[in-house]
Amino acid sequence: MYPTTSYPSCSPTTPRTSRQKRGLIVVAIDPQKTAEWEAKLAPPVRQLKLTHAKTVVPERVRWLWRDRIPMGELTLIAGKGGVGKSTLLATQTAWITTGDMKGEFYGQAKAVLYVANEDSLKYTVVPRLTAAGADLSRVYFVHASIVGQEDRVTLPYDCDALLEIADAVDAAAIMLDPLSSNLKLDNGNDATKVRPIIEQVRRMAEQGRLAVIGLAHTKKALTTNLMDAIIGSSELGNVTRSAMGVMADPDEQGAIVLSQEKNNLGRNDLPGYKYRITTYKYFSNGEEISTGKLEFIGKTDQSVSEMLADQATGAGSTSEVTEWLKDYLTREGTSLRTDILKDARKEDYSVSAVGRAKIKLKVISRRSNSRGGAAVWELPLLPMVAQEPEQPSSNHGQP
Repeated sequence: MYPTTSYPSCSPTTPRTSRQKRGLIVVAIDPQKTAEWEAKLAPPVRQLKLTHAKTVVPERVRWLWRDRIPMGELTLIAGKGGVGKSTLLATQTAWITTGDMKGEFYGQAKAVLYVANEDSLKYTVVPRLTAAGADLSRVYFVHASIVGQEDRVTLPYDCDALLEIADAVDAAAIMLDPLSSNLKLDNGNDATKVRPIIEQVRRMAEQGRLAVIGLAHTKKALTTNLMDAIIGSSELGNVTRSAMGVMADPDEQGAIVLSQEKNNLGRNDLPGYKYRITTYKYFSNGEEISTGKLEFIGKTDQSVSEMLADQATGAGSTSEVTEWLKDYLTREGTSLRTDILKDARKEDYSVSAVGRAKIKLKVISRRSNSRGGAAVWELPLLPMVAQEPEQPSSNHGQP
């Protein structure tokens, strides 16, 4: 006679004989099956494992966008609505699918998995991609379904499936617009639940050598730091290794600042970029389609966090800093940029505020051969001549 084992009544069984006893089903089963089911039903045993440092082979960081978007990691692009985050994502998709992304795959076109949660594919997303110059044959929109019913891609549940699909189509990146829509959370502010989910997303990226790029919305309330402004748990910003900020320039109508706000794997002294959103029209099936297209203006010393801090604290109004910078350059003449910013900090003026004053004064910035190629600033000669904006260096407007 085989030994008997008791299981809760919800347990799967294929009984030889059974009887009800105090809410349990007592079953006489095969000993081998008993061991298998007991292993499945038992609570997981927590273990600690050791990895010897000598067995870990170091690797260089690989960059999808050089020094800005790492492979094998999650990158956030955060900002308020209306600043072109989705248009920026479409532009980056175009760079990747045409081999124009300056990084690991420059000159090599790769596919992109695109998860669009808020916008219509036919009315909004595909027109944006078309305007950006994307190779649509390399863009794959990802949907989920349960028993034939449409559902959202849900992380971390769909991580394994995304890895398989990415490998099958030779994708270099997964775009999530926005990321929060794909996180399995009952309460998006619960840090104890957000962190493990984001960590699993990062592990998926590392395992597949993928860049996962997620858009994040920021709060309307004033704050002094972009990472604190992200809607939902602060763990979103804490766990990610790379983050960019996007914000409208308060002193230049139509201009939007893109800055690197976090870069644990790379440089922290990267310049920001300015862009604007222009109208793009084309015809499809005999009908005119109108959408937005991103156009880079040039580089900037401004950062989103500094602009947020200026707004929150009221420190260094543009007119005040403009007057200070004008007096400084009039008095000192052509000056090293580093010296100007150092003296500005002594007056509690942020780099961002000085950058806006520089634009307002149309200050000339150039490299000085007599000072080892260092950047110097000087006031323009009268009559004032506007500078030509820095031109993008690629067919798709990539800086």
